[in-house]
Amino acid sequence: MLAFGVLPLGSRAQGTPRPAASPASPASPASLSQYTTADALWFHIQNLKKGPTTRPTTAQQYQAGVTNALGQMYAAATEFGNRYPDDPRKWDARLLQIQTGAVISRMSGIADDSAEIRQLQELSDQKDGPPATRGQARSILIAISLRNYRSGDNSVTAAAILDEVKQFAADFPSYPSLDVMKYKVAQTLNASDPAAAETLLKELAGSGEGRIADEARKELAARDRLKSPLELHFTAVDGSQVDISKMRGKVVLVDFWATWCAPCKAEEPSVVAAYNKLHDKGFEVVGISLDMQKESLLKYTADNGMKWPQYFDGKEWQNAISSSFGIHSIPTMWLVNKKGYVVNTDVSADLAAQVEKLLAEDTK
Repeated sequence: MLAFGVLPLGSRAQGTPRPAASPASPASPASLSQYTTADALWFHIQNLKKGPTTRPTTAQQYQAGVTNALGQMYAAATEFGNRYPDDPRKWDARLLQIQTGAVISRMSGIADDSAEIRQLQELSDQKDGPPATRGQARSILIAISLRNYRSGDNSVTAAAILDEVKQFAADFPSYPSLDVMKYKVAQTLNASDPAAAETLLKELAGSGEGRIADEARKELAARDRLKSPLELHFTAVDGSQVDISKMRGKVVLVDFWATWCAPCKAEEPSVVAAYNKLHDKGFEVVGISLDMQKESLLKYTADNGMKWPQYFDGKEWQNAISSSFGIHSIPTMWLVNKKGYVVNTDVSADLAAQVEKLLAEDTK
């Protein structure tokens, strides 16, 4: 799915990209004259979608190859729609034209989200179009909303995204990836609007059998566990016994991470700094390592001053503790207040300041 910016395109003739956004040496309609039937041109388009036949050896070659491939796909899709307006594949050609034009536009620095949204909406509203293509166009619109939501666009709210998903389900109830879409939306909304995410998870959990329904039920069960003081106890990799219930009165960070996770390692210096600054004031850290090699874990924690206990079972994503809490991505860090409640499941900035605020709370 290529849900990016797009160029304004015409209606009947489908238009062409602005000169500033045109890829280097794109295929022109004239060069497509060798494909004299709809089947031949469509086969050419499918071959183009497979990507370049030669493997690039430099970043410049890769960039040039992508640019050229996008230009050729855009030109071929445009030509197909112009030449064969009665062929049912015209709908997929139109979608491909929008998608490739979008990437061309974004790569050229002149992306126009409003035009992209308008064109996708027009395609999804074509009642005589195939549901699969119309559904894909609408799914890209939801992806755009999620992208803007993640980027901090205040005009896009969690409620509006939920409405989009609800309308999508009503319009395309048989869309094959509907449950997957709902699950991904729930994961995106979870950090900033857990109530909205829970709404989708409950829908999925009640939708029947299958992997997505099972995952939703597991996540809801994990959420229920977090509505009470956190229960977590284990034998750490160094043999020490950890029981978070015995840390009441302190602020605790539960850090789900791994040495193979680059973003995790990027976060650890701030965790170490906060620990060194605030440990004597009542701040504890508990690590839940998704590593597979104990030696890697022990060496990394020793080399980087990570003095807190670590849980390790060598099972990576099947880690017993992270799985029981429905952790699907790392780094994930939870802040637990003095009463033992998880108060933040998306600790991403100003850790020390957040801990100091919790330490200052009166628990009486």
